[in-house]
Order: sequence, then C-alpha cells, then structure tokens
Amino acid sequence: MTNLPAHPDFTLTLTASDWRQSEFINIQKLCRVGEEMDEIKDVRINHSKEALNGDRLFHRLYIRSQVGSPELFIPLFELKTFLRSHEIGSIAMENAPGFVRQGFALITPAGCYYGLEENGVVKSLGLHDATHLAEREVSRLVRQFSLIYVNWCNCLVVTP
Repeated sequence: MTNLPAHPDFTLTLTASDWRQSEFINIQKLCRVGEEMDEIKDVRINHSKEALNGDRLFHRLYIRSQVGSPELFIPLFELKTFLRSHEIGSIAMENAPGFVRQGFALITPAGCYYGLEENGVVKSLGLHDATHLAEREVSRLVRQFSLIYVNWCNCLVVTP
C-alpha cells in the first residue's frame, strides 16, 4: 500500500475477497487452471448447498495454490487503447488505508478492469462488476492478448 494514488482519475475500492476472483491468466497456465477448477467444482458439488435465500453455504473451502502469478506482459497503454477507456484510476482496499502500490483500474461499459502494472506493463488483470456486455469484450480481450479468463466463483473459463 502507498499513501499516493498511482493514477488520479478515480479510485476503485475492492474487498480482499474481490481480488483475483475474475482474472486473466497467461494461456500457458491453462492446464494448471483446469486442475484448480476441478478442485473448486468438487467443493461446489460435494461440499456446499444452496440456502433458502439463494446463497451458497460451504462446508469446505479450497485455496488456489497451483496457478500462482498470472504472468501477464501487456503494455498498459495498449490495453487502455484496446478497451477504449479514457481514464486510469487507482485501487483502494476496503478497511485498509491508502492505495494499492502499482495498482490501476480502467472502466468500460463491460465493467471495471483492474490490476498491477510495473513500468507501464500490466502484470495482473482482473474484472470487477461485470455487466451483460462483458462476455463479448472478454472474448475479444483473450483473443487479442492470447490469454485465458477465469471466473473462479462461477467455474467459468474462457479461452481464445
């Protein structure tokens, strides 16, 4: 965390559980993503149930351990241009002072993309508050940059 925002246009505030729940990963990690997803599906099927209000209650949790870093290498200006986003924001974490060091956020009609960048290169990229327009934009993004998109909570994997 840092006291100064990396990008001044706006601030995206995330909770700790939002971080990397829907993310883009280097396509070379597809097998590891599949193995992690199998474990998550097992927990959803065999170790959880739906409550009367529609929430899912889990009796066991799975902590991802195989994928590690997303290993992205996308120029931030290229991503911003591709997404037709005009402003770059910073990231704050709920219940934590300051801003995420090297954090950035880009807003499109499909949702808010966020991640970490080093020297103008995107190293991690997630999607928060996806709208109904996200499916098409995510498909274009994975094709353009040879990525995979993973929504861990919904057990969804999108490949080029």
